[in-house]
Amino acid sequence: MTTRVAELQSCRVAGRRRCRRLFALAGLALAAALAARPAFAQLDSAAPAPYRIAPTIKWGKWAAALVAVGSTALGIHQHNAGNNTYGELVLYCGEVITCSIAPDGRYVDVRAEATYQQVARDDRSARAWLILGQAAAVGSAVLFVLELTHETGPPNIPYSGLLVESGSGVTRVGYRVPLRF
Repeated sequence: MTTRVAELQSCRVAGRRRCRRLFALAGLALAAALAARPAFAQLDSAAPAPYRIAPTIKWGKWAAALVAVGSTALGIHQHNAGNNTYGELVLYCGEVITCSIAPDGRYVDVRAEATYQQVARDDRSARAWLILGQAAAVGSAVLFVLELTHETGPPNIPYSGLLVESGSGVTRVGYRVPLRF
């Protein structure tokens, strides 16, 4: 095995064709090791096969949750940026008398109009991020529920051997042993 490692490390000297062959051989060996399964004779036919949760459900729920958290955080950031820009617009219009609105709905002052357009862009961006966050949260919840709907172990059989009875000022504790003949 150490000679293979040495050959892989000396790929710069050996040339590209030889390196490609070595990497292809290493990839095939890795694929064969991952695909190896027990023979049919080694399988216990009496035991039911355990249900394996698909990797898309197993890992996708966490990825969707991360997307939900991240996009919601970005949405909050964009919303706060829009609020700050709107605050700047209000301060600017309080100082300048020419902050009137033209008949077409735009500000007459160019700086005020540019600031308002930035507020509108920030609001649209925040809305998109928040909608994406909500959709990802719903998707994550659906994947969590899908994982819970499949039993991964034996059914739960409750054991009621311990008896606790309370009466008028007295609590009795006992143990029940089921006998079957």
